[in-house]
Amino acid sequence: MAPERGWLKLNTNGVVSIPNGSASIGGVFRDHCARWISGFTIQTGEKSVFKIETKTIFEGLKIIWDSDFRQIEVKCGNALIVEAILTGGAANNKMSNLRLIYQFSNCN
Repeated sequence: MAPERGWLKLNTNGVVSIPNGSASIGGVFRDHCARWISGFTIQTGEKSVFKIETKTIFEGLKIIWDSDFRQIEVKCGNALIVEAILTGGAANNKMSNLRLIYQFSNCN
């Protein structure tokens, strides 16, 4: 589902290679017409799915924030991440990327 006019939507994904333990993360930004605006991929050494997913969201938010765009909708399939952000549990979490996502979500 596309975001509202004036917003961008970030769809993210992370992949772990079991044999060599490497991981890649990436995301795409789409507009209200579901048109591709931009995307990114990054190699990471993370092995935890939760850490990979939080890193992917954080990197996407950082990229779009650095572009001075503030109206962003993030699609995340991990209910634990969503709950931590929406309930404020991410504010003091030990995972730095989760704390930073929370900070981004509460900035104007």
